[in-house]
Amino acid sequence: MNKKERLLQESVAGLFALLCILFFQFFDPDRLFLKEQMVSITSLPEVLSGYWGKPAWLACSLARTLTSLLVPVGGGAVLIALVLLAEWWASLFILKKFHVGGMAPLYALFPVILEWGTYCSHYYHLNSILSLVLTLYIFCGYTLIKTKWLSWVAGFALLFVVYSLVGSRLFIFVILVLLYEAEIGEKHWVYWALLLITGILLPEFLKELYSLSEEDAYQYPHAWLPAFFPAIVLACVLVATQFEKVRHMKISILSVSITTGLLLVLLLVAISGYAIG
Repeated sequence: MNKKERLLQESVAGLFALLCILFFQFFDPDRLFLKEQMVSITSLPEVLSGYWGKPAWLACSLARTLTSLLVPVGGGAVLIALVLLAEWWASLFILKKFHVGGMAPLYALFPVILEWGTYCSHYYHLNSILSLVLTLYIFCGYTLIKTKWLSWVAGFALLFVVYSLVGSRLFIFVILVLLYEAEIGEKHWVYWALLLITGILLPEFLKELYSLSEEDAYQYPHAWLPAFFPAIVLACVLVATQFEKVRHMKISILSVSITTGLLLVLLLVAISGYAIG
C-alpha cells in the first residue's frame, strides 16, 4: 500500500466515523433507543435464551447484548458507528481479495452507506446490520483457506454455520463464494452448482427444526425486503469491479470527488426515503 492509498483509507475511516457519530447523536439521537428493545443486565440471559432455537441466534443475541451493555455507557451513536466501521473494514478486506486497487476504501462504503440510511427506518434493526457483518467476516475467513479440497468442505459446512448464526444472510454468503471462486480462476462447475442448490434448499430443509413457516425460513430475522439491499449492493460493487477501469481507477481529485458525490447522494436518498417510514 503506497502513501496515497494509506492516506485515503485513513481519511475515509476517520471522516465516516465522525459523520456517523454526529448524525446519530444530533440529528437522529433517539432512533436506537426507540426501536431496539432495551433490557436490563439481570434479565439479559433469559432474553438471550429465547434466540437459541432460531436461526440467526448469534446476530440477534449480539445485538441485544450490545444495546443492553454498551448503549447506556457509550451511547447509540458510537455503537452504530463502530458496527458500521466493522462492516466497512470487512468490505474493504473482501475488495482487496478481489484485487481492487486504491479506490477500494471508497468502493467499500457503498453497502455501508446504504446500511446507514436504511437504519433510519423503524423496520430495520441492529441485528440486521450485525447479520451482514458476521457473514462478511465468516467469508473473510473462507478466503484465507488455501487448500482447494479443504475450501470445498468448508464451503458446504459454512452454509449450515452461516444459516444458524445469521439466518437469511446465507444467500449473500453463497453469492460471495461463487464470485470469489470465479475471481481466483477456479472453474469447478459441479462445486458451484451443488453449493448454490444447497444454499437455496437449506432453509426449506431446516424450517421444521426451527419451527418456521416457509416464508420465515427464507427471511428470518428480517421480514422486510429493503433489509437485503446493502448485501445486494456489495455484490453489485464486486461485479462492477470486474471492469478494469473501475477496478484499477487511479486515486485523483476527480475520481475521489465523483465517488464521494455518489456516496452522499445514496446516503441522502436512503435517509430521506427510510426516515419517513
